[in-house]
Amino acid sequence: TDEWGGSYENRSRLPKEIVKKVRRACGKDFIIIYRLSMLDLVEDGSSWEEVVELAKDIEKAGASIINTGIGWHEARVPTIATSVPRGGFA
Repeated sequence: TDEWGGSYENRSRLPKEIVKKVRRACGKDFIIIYRLSMLDLVEDGSSWEEVVELAKDIEKAGASIINTGIGWHEARVPTIATSVPRGGFA
């Protein structure tokens, strides 16, 4: 692999670099919201320890808010319930 793939350290490099560069370009008053999957539901996906480490690293890189969720578009486990009838909140 190259410097962006393979190990956790390499895989986490891209999001950290993006947040750092956005922070640098936009300044300290710009709000950066980073979306983080706390449980990706993908076989051999990120461990809990890796998720926590990434969250801490993203904060250090300059994110203002970390927005969390579960699941991933590639996950085989459905995470969106479709049991609410149309107009249920109308």
